[in-house]
Amino acid sequence: MAMQAYSPDQIRNVVLVGHGQCGKTSLAEAMLYVSGATSRLGNTVDGTSLLDFEPEEQKRGGSIATSLAWLEHDGHKINLLDTPGDQNFIYDALNGMRGADAAVIVISAPDGVEVGTERVFAEARRLGLPQVIFINKMDRDRADAAACLGEIEEVLGVTPIPLQIPIGAESDFRGMVSLFQQKAMIFGADGQYTTEDVPADLLDELQERREALIDAVASTDDELLEQYLETFELSDEELRRGFHAALKAGKIVPVLFGAASRCIGALSCLDLISWACPSPLERGPIALADGETLDADIDAPFAAQVVHTLVDEFSGKTSVFRIFRGTVAGDPVVYNTRTGQQERLGALYSLRGKERETVTEPVTGDILAVSKLKTTHTGDTLAAAADHPSFESIEYPEPMMSYIITPKSKGDADKIKTALERLLEEDPTLSVSTDELTGGMVLNGMGQAHLEMAIERMARKYKVNVDTGLPPVPYRETLRTAVQNVEGKHKKQTGGAGQFGVAYMNVIPQERGAGFEFVDMIKGGAIPGQLIPSVEKGIRERMKSGFLAGYPIIDIRVELIDGKYHPVDSKDVAFQLAGSKGLKKAFEKGGTILLEPMMEMEIVVPTEVMGDVMGDITGRRGRVLGMEPRGKNTVIKAVAPLAEVQRYAPDLKGMTGGKGSFTMRQIGYEQVPQHLVDKIVASSPFRRDDDE
Repeated sequence: MAMQAYSPDQIRNVVLVGHGQCGKTSLAEAMLYVSGATSRLGNTVDGTSLLDFEPEEQKRGGSIATSLAWLEHDGHKINLLDTPGDQNFIYDALNGMRGADAAVIVISAPDGVEVGTERVFAEARRLGLPQVIFINKMDRDRADAAACLGEIEEVLGVTPIPLQIPIGAESDFRGMVSLFQQKAMIFGADGQYTTEDVPADLLDELQERREALIDAVASTDDELLEQYLETFELSDEELRRGFHAALKAGKIVPVLFGAASRCIGALSCLDLISWACPSPLERGPIALADGETLDADIDAPFAAQVVHTLVDEFSGKTSVFRIFRGTVAGDPVVYNTRTGQQERLGALYSLRGKERETVTEPVTGDILAVSKLKTTHTGDTLAAAADHPSFESIEYPEPMMSYIITPKSKGDADKIKTALERLLEEDPTLSVSTDELTGGMVLNGMGQAHLEMAIERMARKYKVNVDTGLPPVPYRETLRTAVQNVEGKHKKQTGGAGQFGVAYMNVIPQERGAGFEFVDMIKGGAIPGQLIPSVEKGIRERMKSGFLAGYPIIDIRVELIDGKYHPVDSKDVAFQLAGSKGLKKAFEKGGTILLEPMMEMEIVVPTEVMGDVMGDITGRRGRVLGMEPRGKNTVIKAVAPLAEVQRYAPDLKGMTGGKGSFTMRQIGYEQVPQHLVDKIVASSPFRRDDDE
């Protein structure tokens, strides 16, 4: 049966974001339960969660992908985007934010503002999304509402506006005083609440907090402020109208409290979403890839963006998309603006976890799902016209970690290509490449947990099992000192036509990053012009495998200064080999330096463990370049060899209790310390003993 139709002004699209394990999914499950969308409260701990339905999520007790769930509350259709908070999967959350019109940022009361909180808050601000903060786990030990409010101001740089006052603390937490209703809300086991008079010991705080709320709202609107200064009060209607406008404009950041695992606060959060958060038609401008913007428009031609992709081993691909402009009807054909290809939109659905409900009247602003689009991926724009501008999409960072993967059997090898294609469709932060040294297949991702989860899914969904290992460190070799006028000679006589070529060259080391340079300095036709490229070709080919450990040679300049040739025996292959032998002789005379890749790192850690992390970086032959405070965290900037940080993610997690994060990218090569060279050379599988 098809669901009832909703108009755009009845829709609310809200993304739940925050640091890992702060309780986003628990809050979403609680909202589904108290709204009547589900008959029982799903739980991430015991595997009954409607939203964390993948076996890998149930096993680890946390989200690894965005889930969509719709519910109805107070006449509104609310689309919840429940996103992962683990930094391995953070880019799925950032994609989900593009489908929303407001963000509920969940903070764990015992833990406060964490690294993941900062990241999603900054992205919500950048996207122009109104932010509501939900301080969760108020019933847990060490829950500290005042400390959380202080950290929001100090770390996030905004003044929080509490809309409630918690009643009770830790295990005694049982409800809140509403600053709007000026009543106490006492929650029962079913998540519903009854209103009571405000406890006497909270009356003064209620008056103080309510005045601060009215001041904050009035200061965002000149007309309201003028009235407030005249009368020193606002009616409830004026306060709500001003609050809605201020939230929509991003001028205030309201704060709610709760304990989602007990459904406390879920209903008040739904109430606020319904009346205060913007509808799709009230959202700000929509960013385009070219830097321009568009407004939501019911009457414009259809335009939507895919914000998430699911791939099921049986039913195939499902694309979740947000309609920004116009609508569609029937069985329409639309264009993917990235590929220019047509896609047919079949049956459309609203999702609630894995459950689907058919939508026959899609409208501007809704978030819907469609199956079996052929060439469309997360981030793509679908539009009625092929020349419609594309919406802004995420630029994914360089991978943080890689595994070489080898099929365990021939059957696995036959299926691995299809399995990887489906994994990459579902998770665009995964990528596949070929290891330049071994030719092996490499799976790249955001960290160890990310890669291991992908390998688990590949085995479960597609029955493909692989062995894994770290890729070899891509060392490089270069020339130690310049060598002048070195001779490369190739002469071969086999009874018939022979091979003859001589090349004289200067070989000079260059600065790191300069690359290879070949300079023709031949004068007088010592080598015919058509054979000079053969010398370069031979040198380039030999540079693929260096003379010390077999790693590629980089950063040298070769000047071809003279040569000899034979009118009959001098051929292309002869001068290729002359170039190769000349290079070998230059390295025999000038010596080899072994180089290793260096990674630029930015590490965010709690300040109390900063010393341990810095000491660890130093122990990995790294250099700390600088530090800067960021609230209760410290940002450490460092450079370290790839060989020492290939498995850094789990080590950092251990040092910080899961509260640290890092990014890294390769910035170049540096010389390997001499005391390590012999070991690397001895263990290299790429050494060669030939003379060519």
